[in-house]
Amino acid sequence: MTNKQTALIEEMRMQGKGYKAIASAVGLSRDIVRNYCKAKGMEGYGNTVALNLQQRLAEVKMDRTSQINAGRMDA
Repeated sequence: MTNKQTALIEEMRMQGKGYKAIASAVGLSRDIVRNYCKAKGMEGYGNTVALNLQQRLAEVKMDRTSQINAGRMDA
């Protein structure tokens, strides 16, 4: 699996795409895509995963902003 394929898998999961659609787009088997997603914490139904990942990103951004505002850059 190439870096380009992994980036596309992650992007498509953020959009709520399913394993079969992603597999077709990146040229890998559904099982490889599913196993990659499971290893990265992106398993489950596409739309739910997308919402969960977006929420995690928002929390990380808020945490970094609060660290910057506090004058710390330990992240």
